[in-house]
Amino acid sequence: MVAILATVTLLAGCGTGPAPAPPDAGGTPLDHPLPASIETLPLVDSAGHPTDLAAYRGKVVVLSDMMTLCQESCPLDTANIVATARQVQRAGLGDQVEFLSVTIDPVRDSTSRLAAYRALFAPAPADWAVLGGTRADLARLWKYLGLYYQRAPEVSPPARDWLTGKPLTYDISHADMVFFFGTGGDERYTMDGTAHVAAADQMPGTLRRFLSATGRQNLAHPGFGSWTVDQALQAIGWLAGRRIGTAPPPGGESRTAG
Repeated sequence: MVAILATVTLLAGCGTGPAPAPPDAGGTPLDHPLPASIETLPLVDSAGHPTDLAAYRGKVVVLSDMMTLCQESCPLDTANIVATARQVQRAGLGDQVEFLSVTIDPVRDSTSRLAAYRALFAPAPADWAVLGGTRADLARLWKYLGLYYQRAPEVSPPARDWLTGKPLTYDISHADMVFFFGTGGDERYTMDGTAHVAAADQMPGTLRRFLSATGRQNLAHPGFGSWTVDQALQAIGWLAGRRIGTAPPPGGESRTAG
């Protein structure tokens, strides 16, 4: 199940002052410092390097849930996360913001799978990491953040793994959330809902072909409450203290968010 929040259209504007706070209608403002027990939970990146959330202190952090075998929403969410990361790099803020896609499926999402998933988005932005960890550590993280996920039966006939070609044996029903953390490690804003992907080619062909009928519907006809790259950029600009240009339309020029 996915909780749906109202979405507002972010208007392009001009200006050089501090970015305004994102509207409440597009997400949920928060002010929750992360406890050390969560900030230091062991994680591992797709290169096999150990890390944790504390490693990103001093940066704005954008964290989203995903799994490499999701067919309905994760490919869309990841496509928007990567598009947002690229726009942040174009704005010259790549060293001040970190994007983290963290799995909810640690049993199947090995380090090598996470690396293969990240490689689909080549060239992968330097400010985007795909993270895994143990079942216990990830369960603690997602429980603290309030993310719903639960193992579910696979459809019949089962889909086939985009990487190995083997039939899938189970699915995971889950919420789609994006969490924004300030430079001090405090949780400041969340967005809830499937991503509104502006252009289908933002998603690698391998994942487009892997989408289920529901996933193809989500891509072609985003539902009410779907979050956009521009909404993410406004939240990041607010936390970074700088307006960020909105994602350019295909063949167009970027604008200034907020």
